[in-house]
Amino acid sequence: MARCQAVVSSPTQSCQVVSLLPPTSSHRNPSPVAKQLGRYVVREELGRGATGVVYRAWDIRLERFVAVKIIHPEGPLGSVAWGRMLREARLAGGLNHPCICTVYDAGEEEGYGYIAMELVEGCPLSHVLMPAGVPYPFVFHYGKLIASALQHAHERSILHRDIKAANIMVNARGELKILDFGLAKRLRTGAALRASQSSAGLGSITGTIPYMAPEVLQGERASVWSDIWSVGVLLYEMATGRFPFQGHTVFDMATAIMTSKLSFHANRIRPQLAQVIDRCLQKDPHKRYARARDILRDLSGASLPNLAICWRKFKTPARVRPDA
Repeated sequence: MARCQAVVSSPTQSCQVVSLLPPTSSHRNPSPVAKQLGRYVVREELGRGATGVVYRAWDIRLERFVAVKIIHPEGPLGSVAWGRMLREARLAGGLNHPCICTVYDAGEEEGYGYIAMELVEGCPLSHVLMPAGVPYPFVFHYGKLIASALQHAHERSILHRDIKAANIMVNARGELKILDFGLAKRLRTGAALRASQSSAGLGSITGTIPYMAPEVLQGERASVWSDIWSVGVLLYEMATGRFPFQGHTVFDMATAIMTSKLSFHANRIRPQLAQVIDRCLQKDPHKRYARARDILRDLSGASLPNLAICWRKFKTPARVRPDA
């Protein structure tokens, strides 16, 4: 795996453009697409994910580069994936936050459904998590940005449902973008939506197992609390380089999430951060934070070294943490 130096090196260096979808291990040739979709001239492939292929494209009307995610109707997911992409565009298109990837447009051309969105430069957070995590000022800094973005989405009745390091992009300026609202759902008044798509063979649940809340693994409805749980997992992972609950198989990890007690002793997480993580990762969702803004409040109360000073000391990791 290539090292993502642009994220942690000098801000004057150019960042590597990476996929707006979590990359897969596939190295197959990209599916053939028209050279132009609507007003977008499609260029090189950036990455592949569960719902489509992402390309760098040129917007001939506004004269700027964008990322275009494309689904072919005859692909393995067909119209289901296109419907999911339209849902993503509608949900994310209604959000306006500096830490959420902006959706510009959606359309269909010559049988190809596509979404045009902001071209985010940088590296996935999952690529810069060292074996021991990242420096504490960055844990708090990134944690506050993520909480702020989620609060913005939750206030508009939108759940992300797949908050994880691979869906978060960071760059050399310390900026952050949350990507891939492909699993997002709109909250109904007075009720959360029940997950409906399968994941890793665990029945009708959706998401990425290490970040999933215990009640969702048990088939209950996704909610603001399950997004809060995912933030807690991410904070723990940034602080330690490890997931809070371990397992050799998907079943073992799911069982640990549902039954194991959270431990901070071996990883020596600072007390103030440990309190935030502990509240995010309560098995009973009603004992977690009720709102993402409460996470932001508690993380903002920490007394930490100046981030700019820490940034100069935080060089390229000795080795990049492999994807979980």
